[in-house]
Amino acid sequence: MDGKGSADENVVLMFLNEFIRVKDVIKWCVISFFGFLLGLSSLDLPTHMVPLLVFLISTFCIMSFTFAVNNYYDAESDRRNPRRRDVNAVASGKISRKTGAFLITLLATIPLFPCFLFKTEVFLLGLLFLFLMWIYSAPPFRFKGKPGLDVLGHFSVFVFIVMWGSFLAGSVELINWLAAVSIGVFSCIGQVSNHIIDYEFDKASGTKTYVVKVGLDKAETTLKVFIALHLVLLIPLVILYTLSYVVATVFVVAVAVLGFVVLRPKRGAFPTRRCFTYYFAVVLGGAVYGSCLIYRINVLLDAPSFHLV
Repeated sequence: MDGKGSADENVVLMFLNEFIRVKDVIKWCVISFFGFLLGLSSLDLPTHMVPLLVFLISTFCIMSFTFAVNNYYDAESDRRNPRRRDVNAVASGKISRKTGAFLITLLATIPLFPCFLFKTEVFLLGLLFLFLMWIYSAPPFRFKGKPGLDVLGHFSVFVFIVMWGSFLAGSVELINWLAAVSIGVFSCIGQVSNHIIDYEFDKASGTKTYVVKVGLDKAETTLKVFIALHLVLLIPLVILYTLSYVVATVFVVAVAVLGFVVLRPKRGAFPTRRCFTYYFAVVLGGAVYGSCLIYRINVLLDAPSFHLV
């Protein structure tokens, strides 16, 4: 019994870690949950329990579907990539393509049931969500295999992820769209950064990415452009929402200063490109997005605003 139980546990862990990549699934779910919180129209929790349940089930399954499809169609290239081989169960042969196809179909079907029972428009949006995630990785579209579209597709996916959460919560306003577009650009920063890291292998293996097509120098320039654009897109969020409440403003300043101190730039420059990217994308972006949630909570509490501009 102990041996069987251990084997079953290993299969479950393999499914979670090497097929659906559960850590990445959770990260993407958190981003969508940010959209859900930003879309709350009240703090009356009982009224949001059903939408929250639908959100949790459908979002986890759709994100799992996304990474499963990605692993399924990346199996051949990942099999040749030492950095990817052991985190793709299809590439390593632990899951056959037939079993993988069955599991993908199951992950696509499960979220549609709660969506259908909840609202027709949510069901239709769920279908669109699944289709978008499918065409990003799967042929004949396979946006991730088309230089330029791989980055733009990533942008579209993340905008949809945020807006999905807000739509299920029941409120879609300007703040939701501004945050979604900003996070979409933020995702492009991560995408280009990952492609830069994989550049040598991707080029040698013939994998088509934006970075392979334009080269490292232009990719570095593109990365800086996305970082600058991300900062620009944070400005309206700060002006329209963060500065409305002192606590939101203090939060942004505190996180920005703390992040600056921790990363410790020397002689006016960050020690590595990764630190530079992390500070201006993750730290400042996270600070502003957190302040947007503080703004939303204060609005729902009907707290008096304090416009600094």
